[in-house]
Amino acid sequence: MKNKIKCLLKKLFRKPSDAQIMNSTIISSDSVVGDYTYIGYNCFITKANIGRYCSIANNVSIGLGEHDLTEISTSSYFYDNAYEKLTEKNCTIGHDVWIGVDSIIRRGVKIGNGAVIGANSFVNMDVPDFSIVAGNPAKIIKYRFTDSQILKISKSNWWNLEIETAKNIFKDLKK
Repeated sequence: MKNKIKCLLKKLFRKPSDAQIMNSTIISSDSVVGDYTYIGYNCFITKANIGRYCSIANNVSIGLGEHDLTEISTSSYFYDNAYEKLTEKNCTIGHDVWIGVDSIIRRGVKIGNGAVIGANSFVNMDVPDFSIVAGNPAKIIKYRFTDSQILKISKSNWWNLEIETAKNIFKDLKK
């Protein structure tokens, strides 16, 4: 069974060379995962653009299909192209985002750079840069940094750099 899942994953998605994606995680072929991103075990990811340096814990679901409640039937058997209908909106996960275990990111949600999603959260609205959200539904608990710090970190764009260069930027940012 383990080999079948690995084969399925390889057919669906070609990961970047510097991402680490654990076994039994399924990522749709129309998703993009940035370098240096870790995705844990048993995750399901559909139509998502995931940035660099993200940490996604086990059992996280991102952008799974949603049924249209305005249709007469919610059964996907009545859709001409069920996959397209169920996954109309893409999810966007910024750079350096940490998503805690057992969280669900709803279809079409945008999570900003540096955000943290607490474990067991249901995220059904956009999440601002560098905010910490948690709960069901997820709500902002606080921000990781002050406004001026967020501005400096955002301007640095360190997530577009390789690890060693980014480490040097961190030294300047901490001053």
